[in-house]
Amino acid sequence: MSEEEVDADIIQVYSGDRGSNEDPVHFLLLQDEFPEHTNRAMEAASHGIESTVWPYGPDLVRLFFRHIHPVYPIVSKVRFLRQYIRAKEEIPTSLRGAIYALACVFWNCDPSLRNRRSFVQHELLDHAHSALRRELESPSLFKLQACLLLLHLRPPEIDSVETPSTWILTSQAVACAQMMGLHRDPRPWNIVSSEKKLRKKLWWATYVTDCWSSISHGNPPHISADSFDTSPLDMEDVRFDEDVPDDLSSLVDSSDTSFRVVDGARFMKTVEIAQCLRTVLDCSFQIKPTRDPTIPSPKAQLIRARHTLVDWLNLLPQALGVGSAGGPLNLHNNIPLHLSYYAAQVLLFRALMHPATKEARVDPESNLRQWFSAALDEFKSFTTFMDSLCGDDLGCFWPRHTRSQLILCGNFLIYMFLLAYTPHDIEAAYRLLESFQQSLQRLETAESIDGRLVLRPVTLRINSFFAQASDLLKGASSSSTSIGVNVNTPMTPM
Repeated sequence: MSEEEVDADIIQVYSGDRGSNEDPVHFLLLQDEFPEHTNRAMEAASHGIESTVWPYGPDLVRLFFRHIHPVYPIVSKVRFLRQYIRAKEEIPTSLRGAIYALACVFWNCDPSLRNRRSFVQHELLDHAHSALRRELESPSLFKLQACLLLLHLRPPEIDSVETPSTWILTSQAVACAQMMGLHRDPRPWNIVSSEKKLRKKLWWATYVTDCWSSISHGNPPHISADSFDTSPLDMEDVRFDEDVPDDLSSLVDSSDTSFRVVDGARFMKTVEIAQCLRTVLDCSFQIKPTRDPTIPSPKAQLIRARHTLVDWLNLLPQALGVGSAGGPLNLHNNIPLHLSYYAAQVLLFRALMHPATKEARVDPESNLRQWFSAALDEFKSFTTFMDSLCGDDLGCFWPRHTRSQLILCGNFLIYMFLLAYTPHDIEAAYRLLESFQQSLQRLETAESIDGRLVLRPVTLRINSFFAQASDLLKGASSSSTSIGVNVNTPMTPM
């Protein structure tokens, strides 16, 4: 029944398939009004955001699609721009606030704006979160985009670890996606093709966020492996809604009006890394491991994941490599992708070398000893990668999870040093740590505030290690005269 303030209907988008025992799929279409006090609060948040950025809202939109969108292309670009130029107040306040807030970090990157008014991110963030809390009473694809973007704002300068808010915000995004049925494959549904593509892209963005937030906080992912059947992404899914027509081109830079295949490939490779990571999590980092005899053993799955990661790096297109100083912007934008690769590699090797016990350390047949040399050799490329970065690279958009990924990599270097058995391996592991610390010290002098905030937690971790390294080595060899050199007795792992 409908009444004056409520209008509801049910629509079937899929009639089901008796042959494959698939049930029909229906959607409840509900038009319901918010209470007046909720409307007032959302209007106040919208006014607060727009009055803060006025008259530079369009400039911030342009900066967003210049610097953030190529790395994290989850906003339905043309749909957003068309609504923005027609009636921006009809775009959820949370999404406008998230876009403005992320973009304001790059204010000084535009010479025409550098000497004008700039914005403090938290001024916009407070309004965006206030609006989103109320907007999620009625989830939408735009609001999910806001959920995902609000995860990646600048971390506070005092943070040394990732705060629980990241995990809570991830839960919010997952719940929003599931409430709209994004965890179901839309291909057979009777809906417009454009929405199918956007639903798939947003689901996989949610999946990636869930995987990395899980790692950041040591919690099981919200999305279980058997709770969705959304089909994999293809290039046409990420290409959708990216080519800006002439009537909207004034809102973006000329170089951002057309779809760049490299941006789509970058996002798809990000999803691939998360899928491989999820295999590792399901095999080795469960609270109650499953023992299903119909699926390959955990070890076999880990070996397969290792081949996947090796092939992933070897087959990576040149356009997704890492740039040098003065290189094209799209190469700078590849840095977060590579960091996610190395963090996934860390977790894979930790799983392959399990258990890392004192007994395993002295047993030539243990998993630890069997995989240690490979891990030590392959992770040299991580320190080479860090050494290749320059101050300009820190000025690119860094997703929030890169801080946790850097900590994982730094901890793994310490882990290998403490578990090394032969004098050669001890010295080799120490040299990797030295190289990594030198890279961090060099990058800390960069002008980018955001880059330094990304590096701060891992820098504290590595500097703490070196402050204690002398005492650790005294227990390893009283004959050593310098750290990491001429160590004749294996270290005792912590």
